This record gives sequence, C-alpha cells and structure tokens, in this order.
Amino acid sequence: MKVVFYSLLILLLTVFTQIGGLLLILLLPVLRLIRLSSKWLQTIVRTVTFLLIYTFTVFAIVPPLAALNNRVPLPCFADEKTPLAAANAGYCLLLRNYVTPAILSHMHDVSWKLQRQYSYDSTLYYLDASFPFWDGFPLIPHLSHKDGQKLDLAFYYQHKTTKKPLTAPPSWLGYWFYEQPTSPQDAACQNEKSWLRWDMNWLQAWYTDYEIDEQRTSDLIKLLTRSADKILLEPHLKQRLELNSPVVRFQGCHAARHDDHVHVQWKI
Repeated sequence: MKVVFYSLLILLLTVFTQIGGLLLILLLPVLRLIRLSSKWLQTIVRTVTFLLIYTFTVFAIVPPLAALNNRVPLPCFADEKTPLAAANAGYCLLLRNYVTPAILSHMHDVSWKLQRQYSYDSTLYYLDASFPFWDGFPLIPHLSHKDGQKLDLAFYYQHKTTKKPLTAPPSWLGYWFYEQPTSPQDAACQNEKSWLRWDMNWLQAWYTDYEIDEQRTSDLIKLLTRSADKILLEPHLKQRLELNSPVVRFQGCHAARHDDHVHVQWKI
C-alpha cells in the first residue's frame, strides 16, 4: 500500500507542480530518518519538513535553474515598482508563473502603462503562465501553456451598482466568474459540448454584485494587441469591448471559455 500511495503522490506532485514529484523522490530517504513514537505526529513532522523544503526550493533554487531554460517567474505580489501580481499565491507555489524574459519585460511595461493611465490602483493580475522547465510539459488543464509564451490574465472588475473599481478579481482563483452575453443568442457554442468548456453555474451566484470593468479591460487588451501573436476571447466580449484587431480571436468550442479571463500568447 505504501508503494501505491507514494507512487500516486509523486505522480500528482509532478502533474501539478512539475518538480514536486522529483523532489519527493530525492527527500524520501531523509524524511524516513524522522521517527517518532506517535505515527500521527511523525506524519505531520515529515509533511511539514517536506513543505518547508519544497517552498525553499520554489523561491530560492528553481528561479536560477529556470533562467538556464530561458524562463523567469512573474512577481507573486505587487509593489510600488511593479503593479503586477498573481491573482492567487498558489500560482507561484505551484510554479505556474513562469514566462520568457521578453514577456516578463513586456508585462512590466503593460502593467505600468495601465497604472499611470488611471488614478486608482489598477494592478494587473495574472493567472496561469507556464512551468519553469521543459518545453512541451503540459500545464493541466490547458491545451497550450507549454513554452513560456502563453499567459492568462484576469479581467478588471467593478461593483455592478456603484461602478466603483475593484482592486483585485472577485474570484478566488481569478477564473470561473463568467461575464455572460447580454443576449442568449450571442452565446457561442450553444449546441456543442466540450469537457473543457465549463460553465461553473453553481459558482456564479457568489459574484452577482460585480461585473467586468469594460473600459480598463478594453484598454488592457488593446495594449496587448500591439505585440501579441494571438489573444483568445469570447466573441460577445470582443464585440462588447469594441476590439477590432484580428489578433483577438475566438478559441473555438473545444477549449475553455474565455469570458472569465483573457489568454495571450506571443512569439518573441
């Protein structure tokens, strides 16, 4: 049973963090040296030890190694110098925040232009990017995000009644708060189903007080079109945000919806 358990754990850590499974394999001999009279306490101490070493590895060891692969981490938190941050710290802890240096520089530039344009906090929040190593390694559940040149960004939001801007996405992950079409007939893929085209209907009631900030989101995407190779967005939002660039496209009916975030990809 232990072999099955550790095999599954290594597989899951590899799928969700890329390096977690390898790290666990390397640390198992060390963790087994921790022996306590209480099995529960022993398990807790071993788990905490692994998590501490894993966290140290994420922030101290992976970045310089990833640089050898032409990948750098996006900042986890915004500060006075960088109005760019992860929508959730989990993206950093799971190593899903890596891009090429050129894209990092570009996102610094875009985030600062938006911050200067508005008199209030307009920190730009990113979602999934790529893993730090090995082009082609899948970032589940995405169909792309395999080469450090794809990035998901959260929309800007505001209160529906007061129109007061929000300083962060209302959704915990930044995903799954869908901006619905103004008319049912404007919805894409009405007669087609895909296992990736989630609706998350049970979550939408949590966000009824909020809506997309059309002006800031439109300004964001227009800035991105200047260098992006492709931007994925639902057709009803492309029309609503008055985006005429051919760079902004529909992803099709067999991929995730893109009216809860915007997907950007480059060839730079």
